[in-house]
Amino acid sequence: PSRSRSDLIWMGWLCDVEVNRSLLVFPLLLATTATIVVFLLFDRSFETKRLWNWGGMTRGLPRVLGVWAYAMVALLGLAYVLTHYTDVLPEEGFLRLPLRNPGLMLAIAVFYPVFSAYPQEVTHRAFFFHRYRVFFPGRWTMIVANAIAFMWLHALFWNWIALGLTLGGGLLFAYTYDRSKSTLLAGVEHALYGIWVFFTGLGWFV
Repeated sequence: PSRSRSDLIWMGWLCDVEVNRSLLVFPLLLATTATIVVFLLFDRSFETKRLWNWGGMTRGLPRVLGVWAYAMVALLGLAYVLTHYTDVLPEEGFLRLPLRNPGLMLAIAVFYPVFSAYPQEVTHRAFFFHRYRVFFPGRWTMIVANAIAFMWLHALFWNWIALGLTLGGGLLFAYTYDRSKSTLLAGVEHALYGIWVFFTGLGWFV
């Protein structure tokens, strides 16, 4: 349908670009991350060490790996049930990438931590906690608010399983960041869960 120029918001032209808009996701994420990193580095009230905090990383990693070991079994079971006992996922979706496209699975394992998981932790954890802590002074209030915001960012996938997965992940990653003060550790945790979700077949939803 025809639209007048006044009906478009100032970035409405993006909706009319004749390209696959999924190709814009990572460039926009990385550009946003770079902008936020510059902002945080020049903000004297931000403790720059939080962007890595190797000490917090090494102390918190055993706990992260321990929880992940249990979660691996639970997520694998969820993927199996959804593919074999429901119509939510096709049966061939279970372990689809490692069995049918191992090259893509390997590429995800290599590039997802660097180009998706850690940048998201910079934007959704380090920046969010620093910028909005004043509105959520309680520890768990902040963690829950952050997890809900993280979940809502995935509403574009338009399915309740994606929202459930990202809410649970958001709670874990926010707790890890709040406890360790390490964006790097939260990024590692995010990467572990993200890679495993794609491995099991649940990546279909996200």
